[in-house]
Amino acid sequence: MGKTSLYAYILFSGNDDFPLNLVTERLDIQPTKTWKVGELVKPNHPKNQLLRSYTGWHFEIETKESQDSEDVLRPLLEVFQSKTDTINQLKEEFNLDVSLELVIQIYDGYTPGLVIFPEFSKFAAEINAILDVDMYVYSFNELDE
Repeated sequence: MGKTSLYAYILFSGNDDFPLNLVTERLDIQPTKTWKVGELVKPNHPKNQLLRSYTGWHFEIETKESQDSEDVLRPLLEVFQSKTDTINQLKEEFNLDVSLELVIQIYDGYTPGLVIFPEFSKFAAEINAILDVDMYVYSFNELDE
């Protein structure tokens, strides 16, 4: 059985094809994954022929077993906070959207707190990011009293 865990990522996306290598070069950060519009979402799955509807550059903080969202949001902030100007230049030059995403996987009712600390809020506002929180709830067992 899994334990409640969290991960966070930043996603640069655009409906048009944009140069992923330039984003990597200018940010001086290696993405976790990238894809181009029109590529298969799951290329190794013989029955899933769904195509990507946008180009994406994705950097993810590793999953952590935690009850505190700051455990994954702060590391994301530490990587990208000094790159605010570069992010805004890339957004303008390539007409990109930037999303800051928090994914919460809840097991057995152990629900983490969702606190967005001021530094993170400020960063999100400075880059005019979309904030997205996804919650997945798995196997909820009654606790013995």
